[in-house]
Amino acid sequence: MNWTVLRVEALLPLVQALGLALLASAAFAFHLHRQGGSSGVALRRFLRFAALAFLVGFSLASLWGSRRVLAGVARALRGRPRDQYALGLLRQSGRGFLARDAGKAAAWFRKAADQGDADAQLALARACLRGEGVLRNPVEAQRLALASATAGNTEAMLMAGDLLKAQDPARSQALYDRARTVLEDQAGRGEAEAMLTLGLLHLEGRGVPVDPVESYAWMLAANRRGLPPLQRILLVLTGNRLTPAQRAQATERSKALLAPKVKN
Repeated sequence: MNWTVLRVEALLPLVQALGLALLASAAFAFHLHRQGGSSGVALRRFLRFAALAFLVGFSLASLWGSRRVLAGVARALRGRPRDQYALGLLRQSGRGFLARDAGKAAAWFRKAADQGDADAQLALARACLRGEGVLRNPVEAQRLALASATAGNTEAMLMAGDLLKAQDPARSQALYDRARTVLEDQAGRGEAEAMLTLGLLHLEGRGVPVDPVESYAWMLAANRRGLPPLQRILLVLTGNRLTPAQRAQATERSKALLAPKVKN
């Protein structure tokens, strides 16, 4: 368990429970006052009621706040692959109330991957390639990446292309081409993430010749569609490597990339 997160996430239910306990106790105190009787007995009854109201309120608030996570865990235990994949991501990153555990993350990815979940297959392929939570196994990583690519996962197409580049260049290029076709279609719909990925492909020469100008043009187009601040750092670093003339060329090219496509 991630106890730090648990302590922080317990604050809201705690505050809610205290508020509920105060309201309930005030109502009970008014009830006792109307009944009259010994002040000592009334105080003890009041304290017992306040404690009980707090415990009930805290339990209800905690369950309500974590209902989605608990429901997801329950679905994962029942064998639902999307929830198994999500639970693997939580274990991989240590987000939420679960502590980071690469082995348990890989185990959840495996459960979902065995049921054909393409995202889980890719996640497990990366774990096998890096040896994170499982023994390093490039052959298994390649098999899983190809399975995910066959299901249409663009990132898996690129990973499989990388893994096959040395042993089967033609198949590797076919995977790169397929991924690029999907990404260009997404970029045509204005998706910034696809544009950025295309820029990286041209920067690294994955399935295409290395072309820093074309790379920067795609990154500029992505930035105009809206990139998160951290990804903009990559844009700046790439632009700093170019000459002023190359940056000007890339700027014009980015305008063409963003121009509406005329249908024939």
